[in-house]
Amino acid sequence: VSSPAANALIYVTLVCFLALGLIAGWRSHRNADLFLKAIKSQTVWALSLNFLAVNIGAGIFFTLPQVGTIAGITGVFAYAFAAAAPLFVFALVGPMFRKHNSQQWSMTAFVMERFGRPLHVLYSIICTLFVGMYLVSELTTIYSVFSLLTPLHPLAPMIIICVVTTIYTAFGGVFASLLTDAIQCVLIFVLILVAAIVVGVSVRPSQADIDRVGLVAPTKMGGELFLILTLAIAFSNMYHQGFWQRTFASRNDRDLRLATFFGFWMVFIVTALVGMAGPLAAWAGTWTPDSDVPGSSALFTIIASLPGWVSGLTLVLTTSLSCCAIDTCQTAMFASLYDLVEQRVNIWVVRAAVVVLNVPVIVLAMQAPDILQVYLLADMLACATILPVLCGLSAHLSFIHWIDALVGCFGGIISVGVFGQVYLGNRHDGWRLLLLEGGLYVDDERVLGAFCFAPVGSLVFMFFFAGLRMGVTRLLGRRQYRYELPAGTYSSTSNSGTSFSENELTLNATDKQITLA
Repeated sequence: VSSPAANALIYVTLVCFLALGLIAGWRSHRNADLFLKAIKSQTVWALSLNFLAVNIGAGIFFTLPQVGTIAGITGVFAYAFAAAAPLFVFALVGPMFRKHNSQQWSMTAFVMERFGRPLHVLYSIICTLFVGMYLVSELTTIYSVFSLLTPLHPLAPMIIICVVTTIYTAFGGVFASLLTDAIQCVLIFVLILVAAIVVGVSVRPSQADIDRVGLVAPTKMGGELFLILTLAIAFSNMYHQGFWQRTFASRNDRDLRLATFFGFWMVFIVTALVGMAGPLAAWAGTWTPDSDVPGSSALFTIIASLPGWVSGLTLVLTTSLSCCAIDTCQTAMFASLYDLVEQRVNIWVVRAAVVVLNVPVIVLAMQAPDILQVYLLADMLACATILPVLCGLSAHLSFIHWIDALVGCFGGIISVGVFGQVYLGNRHDGWRLLLLEGGLYVDDERVLGAFCFAPVGSLVFMFFFAGLRMGVTRLLGRRQYRYELPAGTYSSTSNSGTSFSENELTLNATDKQITLA
């Protein structure tokens, strides 16, 4: 794509999204509840599209085809399933949060209420780091795509994309992000279907080429990816405020269940279509394992063999996906930081902090780190630390103290190092397994073991320390700790038999009109 055409496509798309974001934010920029929470504001289809938006970004153009070139069709469908299936966790856990506290609007608020300030600080910091890592991977993708498809220096459009999303999210908050993401995802879904049809019609490998290359038969690695990726993505989503914002934006539990069902199929279809570019490139010969081109660029080898307008379509699609992902990450980062300071700081200070944090993110993205490696590090951290936090939802585990949960979080990390040392036979390589330096695609079961031992180890450490603490407390003759729900909240496992109507558990998101300036 020539420089004038690339500039036109990128910046016209951004101007359209900026206008859309400002229009969407007009309703919410003076409404505290819509700006910060947008509780019960989204219909089924709007929420379904938002679940698609929060699940995908421009990074899918690299990570998904790479899976296809290594693990074949099995790996593609494993990744597609793993990306989509965790949505059902929110359909299950979301109503539990609402029953725990009908005014709940974020995971960080729950952690503060259930475990207190120490774990709340840790969770908020991890959430912020998590979203920062997602931003790095997304901006790295933008940098790489613009470098591959245009003669432009990618830094300028990358910064402008961040500026555009910052403007309309600062103006309209969560509600603006939800509305723009829904509309953007309609465009994205259509563009991906059009691109898939064009590629399917234009690239037709012979059966002989397919038989020669392979990638069709089920593989051991593909089977392992079903478990590894599902665990990794399900746990990491728990730290992404964007998922919680969408969960609590559902009007009721029925809408949430329907939205996750429709969102599952949208995510599955989009990721499967993009992922199949890997095997297709290998079959068509545009990419080969012995070439200098990495498997992550398999999609772009196909695009290079097609008419120029397909590259232009890819630029628009990349810009759209990036806007979806970046505005979601920015609102999620804002929510985490605002919760971290317990909403006691002027809202503009937190907005400024989000802008400042974008600077190191852009610098890191320019170093072009391995996108999948960034995701894996975030996923491993999530697997090791999230289950002790989620245990706080159960009334049967009301004896769990914040110290127990904190020990469990660190125990999950330690468990990975211990497993690595035992499995690999030496301390150096064993503890470096925490960094997953070998990536996801290795010949042994080290990665599978790490992702399985991390959550199990966190629970073992938590319950062991809880038992030890309770034993010492009993010996000292002190009162045992028991968490009690605050007045006006409802336990998800209450045996009282009392039921509450939908209206009783509804917080009207439009009745609080205040100026946020």
